[in-house]
Amino acid sequence: MSLPLVLHIPHSSHFIPDDVRATLALSGADLEAEIVRLADSHTEELYSGFTSPSVAPIVFPVCRLVTDPERFPEDADEPMARHGQGVVYVKTQDGRTLRESLTPAERQRLLDAYYRPHHRRLAELVRKNLETAGGCLIVDCHSFPSEPFPFEEPTDRPRPDVCVGADSYHTPPSLKEALVGFFTGRGYRVDVNHPFAGALVPLEYYRREPRVTSVMIELNRRLYMDERTGDKAAGFAGLKATVTEAIGLLAAMPA
Repeated sequence: MSLPLVLHIPHSSHFIPDDVRATLALSGADLEAEIVRLADSHTEELYSGFTSPSVAPIVFPVCRLVTDPERFPEDADEPMARHGQGVVYVKTQDGRTLRESLTPAERQRLLDAYYRPHHRRLAELVRKNLETAGGCLIVDCHSFPSEPFPFEEPTDRPRPDVCVGADSYHTPPSLKEALVGFFTGRGYRVDVNHPFAGALVPLEYYRREPRVTSVMIELNRRLYMDERTGDKAAGFAGLKATVTEAIGLLAAMPA
């Protein structure tokens, strides 16, 4: 018996509601360029090829510039808050001002409107899977730019084609090894927890419920898109087929 899969797709959207756009210091081409730089463009489509009743996607409906569902809700707990990119960003990826001011009331409104409903949906889906199947596998679905963000720690380590993110508590070694072997076997250069690390688990289950397993897949954007414009590149269809096969592999793994 295999575990049901939850495909968590947090950063694919480019959509910013008009009322939020009005609060952002960037406008026009500068804002569009920031969206392309930060969004995991096309990941909703890339990870959607494998369909099964046991596989459920959950997609964050707005751009991460509205609020980022993969940040801790309290800035004191979030390492990226020191770069101005906590749960609600006040700085761009290169350190420019994104929001001139962020009042506690506006921050609360954004979390109540987007962040908390998304996490309630995710936690509820995990809870149902635990009740009906005795376990759940979350696949955290991302992409990353071919060149480091300015806020990343300097390193001489080259960026891989595929990053597999693993958590020491929630990612069984067999799961990590299966993904590394799969992508390596298809000619991709793979790293574990580089350039990004870990795998998302709802806070109520984090380090508390071993039946909730999780793994992150991060795809180098140069494999499938023009990173300047955000348009799909010639490799998109082939990469989607590979990702579809990878998700099928995870869906078939024994619990």
